[in-house]
Amino acid sequence: MVEAAESKGAEDLVALSIGRRSSLADYLVICSGETDPQLRAIGDEINQRLREQKIKGQKWEGVIGSGWLVLDLGPVVVHVMRQAERDYYRLEELWGKDAVVYHY
Repeated sequence: MVEAAESKGAEDLVALSIGRRSSLADYLVICSGETDPQLRAIGDEINQRLREQKIKGQKWEGVIGSGWLVLDLGPVVVHVMRQAERDYYRLEELWGKDAVVYHY
């Protein structure tokens, strides 16, 4: 997912290991894009690579124009956000206090 996002220009990629704190998921992957078309391109590329690897069960939430797309894969949840939304919601601060954080 990280490689797919990077290939479409995603910035500030992080993965947080949250499995000890949450039954929601084991990992959150968060990245930023500058525009709504870029968010869509990042999401589409991640989806394409998952299909190529025959990983099923992906479900996108959010709409282009909202500044935030979420892909739920069960154990991994991917957030693709414009920087303004990312700065406002600060997911890294919410989850990162007790999580292992990987920066890419």
